[in-house]
Amino acid sequence: KQWYQRRVRGFAGRVKEKADDYSLFKKDSAYSTSKTFLNAHTVVLARELEGSGIILNSCCPGYVATDMSSHKGHLTIDEGAVTPTFVCTSPTTSGNFYRECRRCDWVSGEYIDPPQ
Repeated sequence: KQWYQRRVRGFAGRVKEKADDYSLFKKDSAYSTSKTFLNAHTVVLARELEGSGIILNSCCPGYVATDMSSHKGHLTIDEGAVTPTFVCTSPTTSGNFYRECRRCDWVSGEYIDPPQ
């Protein structure tokens, strides 16, 4: 619980620091905010489930050409399914965020794993 509180306080501090430029939330703040807290909750829940044999991660499928993106995304639906499928079938550790089939820091956006 203390780890979670520190993480949330740290995130809140970064939001406050960037409050004028909105870079953490972009244009659609409701979606961005809910996605941010989903990623944070994934980390917390993964810690709670540690040792249970359950692997829990989250991911970004990418900018997919769907109704949600007004079909402006550069990925097809099939291409957008690659990372979620990877996350459901490959990782052996929990509490991670994946983008383009690579572990990624969901706060900074920087990749943790080298390209495959």
